[in-house]
Amino acid sequence: MRSLLLLPLLLIGCGSSEDSGTTNGGADTGTGFDLDGGPSCPTGTATIVTGTVVSPAKASPDPIFNAVVYVPVGDLEPFKKGVTCAKCGTLEGTTKFKVATVTGADGKFSLEGVPPGKDVPIVVQIGRWRRKVLIPEVKACATTALPSDLTRLPRNRAEGDIPFTAIVSGRADPIECVLRKMGVDDAEFVGLGSDGLPYNPGRINFFKSLNGPDMPEGTINGSSLYKRLDWMKQFDQILLPCEGDPRTTDKPAEALKNLVDYVNDGGRVLTTHFGFVWLRDSTDAGWKGLASWSATSARKDNLPATIDMSFPKGKALADWLQITGATKEQGKLTLQQANIDLTSKPKAQAWIDSASPVSTQHFTFNTPLEKPAADQCGRVIYSDFHVVGSDDFSYIQFPNECVDGPLTAQERVIEFMLFDLASCVQPVEEAPKPPK
Repeated sequence: MRSLLLLPLLLIGCGSSEDSGTTNGGADTGTGFDLDGGPSCPTGTATIVTGTVVSPAKASPDPIFNAVVYVPVGDLEPFKKGVTCAKCGTLEGTTKFKVATVTGADGKFSLEGVPPGKDVPIVVQIGRWRRKVLIPEVKACATTALPSDLTRLPRNRAEGDIPFTAIVSGRADPIECVLRKMGVDDAEFVGLGSDGLPYNPGRINFFKSLNGPDMPEGTINGSSLYKRLDWMKQFDQILLPCEGDPRTTDKPAEALKNLVDYVNDGGRVLTTHFGFVWLRDSTDAGWKGLASWSATSARKDNLPATIDMSFPKGKALADWLQITGATKEQGKLTLQQANIDLTSKPKAQAWIDSASPVSTQHFTFNTPLEKPAADQCGRVIYSDFHVVGSDDFSYIQFPNECVDGPLTAQERVIEFMLFDLASCVQPVEEAPKPPK
């Protein structure tokens, strides 16, 4: 039996990046290179490192859009425990860097000005996904191309940082299986006992909704999480997939307010389909006024949908789906298990719409809603379609509920959005930019 003396660890942020196993070796001490050294290169040449940042998946990893790639100066600062206001244009905390860039929709980067030498450190990062490796050798005044195993994101705590995540299993939409296909190791998914403690260390704390998938060792209900704002604030992100019906019995006003307060402080939330109750019934007038919801959910298969490419990240999603082979025509995709819960544009950034029937299938907003865009810290993603072609995952244990194989087109949309959820918050009209 686990000792209750461990309970304070949970209450102060167990599983934070401070105990995630990240290697924070010195950048310029005994590693065979001079951070400020290197010869002056002839005109037309430079010391450059290139590569493609990819997901942790072991087979056919997808490129990562908007990842930051940089050469650190000194140690990587551990991430602070719990939610924080992470703005674009800087690295979180006091971590310093020599040079930095961001990846495009194809995940590619070209980093110029890298110090030449042996065992040169490089970091790939998007939000609180972060991995540091050593490049065996960077040759002066030449281009060094890195293999993808050096530029992928971490699969587990031993390899680097993974956002500390709470997921409340959905009876109808197993988002946890998308995380698994993205490459997160099974050992990172952990259930919680009746005392609220995880059975093992892990970055994905698994809660259960009514009739949703369970863990082999069992776990507790999401209602235990919703009623504790201090507990919610320990998590970098909270995932609330569809529960199979618009369930409200475990979402009293206190829980609805807690979610708003969590996001306003810098938390990140993804919810799908019947998760609209978090918006429709919100205690926050701004959240409640974002959209009008239909009384009954209609569903449509083979729904032609269009990606809004009028803003930078929408264009990047369309490009990325083409690059990964998820779409045949740029900006066009056909959705299965699409739900018609919104019949007009929400007062938020729509990403995916349909014309017949009229619906918005995917939208996002940054918070607090009442603040200027430059002062917003939190992020919410709402998706109205399911990721797989099954309606009921009741009583199935993780990971037996998951179907192995390549990501489907709809799962890839969610994959893109999960990485975007983790990234720094910026005004929607701005294109991603490297830190300064």
